[in-house]
Amino acid sequence: MINDVFIWLKTFYTISEIKILAAGSVLGACFSFAIGGVDNQVWALLGFALADYITGWAAASRRDEISSRKGYKGMQKKIAMFAAVAVAYWADVAMGTNTLRSMALFGFAIVEVTSLLENIDRLGYGHYIPVFLRNKLIQIREEKGVKL
Repeated sequence: MINDVFIWLKTFYTISEIKILAAGSVLGACFSFAIGGVDNQVWALLGFALADYITGWAAASRRDEISSRKGYKGMQKKIAMFAAVAVAYWADVAMGTNTLRSMALFGFAIVEVTSLLENIDRLGYGHYIPVFLRNKLIQIREEKGVKL
């Protein structure tokens, strides 16, 4: 039975592709298990994180500030963010609640959207951001000591 499935898969994919699919499936299952499943909240956070990373890269590219060190640091932050979601999920499991995971997801989503707006501003499209939000972004930037 399993051999038949493998032979059937070989008609569509090479052995290397099957190995990559298997590794991706295992990693995806581990990720899903660690954070309590992949629901709409997780998809939203993944989308915001991806958009933030892409717009950050685009803003750095536009300003000739591309740095592998900054990119690596950004990826570390994304990994730490999902690790914190996993900790919150397992704390929920231990306490029999369903609150901490959602709080972590929403909190990190707000951070990602804020960073996304900062990147949009750095790309030169800040005039599309409402004034009250742009003023808060300027305040955050000044608190960080970032100069444009």
